[in-house]
Amino acid sequence: MLEERISKEIISEDASIWFSEQYNEFCILIKVPTNTCKSLLKGAKSELILGIDNTLSKPIIHTGIRIFDDLKHPLVLSGSHRFKDENYSLLKILEKGNCITYLYNELGIQVSTGKLKIQSNVDEILHLIANTYTFYSGDFTNEVTRSLDAFDYTVDELRSFENPYKIDIFNLKCSLDSWISTNAHFIGLNESSKTIIDDLDEGGTLEKHVWFSIESLFPFNIHLNPKFKTPKVEKELTDIFAHYNLGLFLIETKGLSIFSQSDNKSMEKKVKTLQKHINKAISQLEGAVRNIEMGTSFYDSKGNDINFKRKIVPHCIILVSELYHFGDWKETQLKILTAMEKSKVFFNVMDFREFMILVKNSKGKKEYLDYYLMNRTEEFVKQNTIHLRTSIKSN
Repeated sequence: MLEERISKEIISEDASIWFSEQYNEFCILIKVPTNTCKSLLKGAKSELILGIDNTLSKPIIHTGIRIFDDLKHPLVLSGSHRFKDENYSLLKILEKGNCITYLYNELGIQVSTGKLKIQSNVDEILHLIANTYTFYSGDFTNEVTRSLDAFDYTVDELRSFENPYKIDIFNLKCSLDSWISTNAHFIGLNESSKTIIDDLDEGGTLEKHVWFSIESLFPFNIHLNPKFKTPKVEKELTDIFAHYNLGLFLIETKGLSIFSQSDNKSMEKKVKTLQKHINKAISQLEGAVRNIEMGTSFYDSKGNDINFKRKIVPHCIILVSELYHFGDWKETQLKILTAMEKSKVFFNVMDFREFMILVKNSKGKKEYLDYYLMNRTEEFVKQNTIHLRTSIKSN
């Protein structure tokens, strides 16, 4: 089993990297968004980054990984080593030159196991960190935070920090391959499903992950792909529908295809494809709201009628696997504002990572999720941007 500390961090952290000894072997654990997991399985290149800050009273080690899920805009994860076992595990992995890698998604679920092989010379690093006990271990203090900022700044000088400084860093080329994907089984009160990361039905996988992430908030009142009948054909209301006596939640998921897209697809094309999916989801949710207002009858996967209070302002949520920060989003944002005014709903567009921040901080209470979504909609209107990242403050 996973060490308790790392197990808790995998659940709580949005994304990170850990050097550890698990299952009686030294390994690296990586938590990244699902799209990045898929990119790694598809063969995206990566490199480890190691930093040593000797400006502190006791030097500290920082590590990170750069994943080229996009050649021009790679994902970079970083973290500080605050435990002695992390430094020892790092040392042993560098000495061996390879290790098992465990890959986790936004839900903290292990989706695949692979092998990492270091392709750079590490002699200098081994000399510098040979005495692992001499390095810092302890709490995440202000000094450690500033040191981590220095590491991030040294890795990418374009990032903005207050009074940054540089530290020594080493970029280690590595390969990540030999992936073996893991089946994930989800058991709910009314429904159950399973997923695997390399399933070509990428939209369906995201759909199931979103459903499972909030299933416990709405016992017996959450439905995957609810249906309704028209004179000619059966139709789907929305991907996920949840409700309680004070709230309605209509969720459309749009998972971008990673396995089927070409490796040289430009960011501009990725953004346009995503915007097309979001625009389609806006129209789908507007149609769903109209059907609710008209009193249309809906039923679940077992054919049972879904009964709920209809005269509640609904939350319309579009969840995407990744919300790119590049490109012009003015037209899409205008469509959302127009839909909100026309349909009299709360509207939120976000990636799965952002959604999980809201869910985790709901503390098992659907009322909190309801409240957070209302506040997020208000902030969207104020800022006029869908690129929001929630930060939950105490009290």
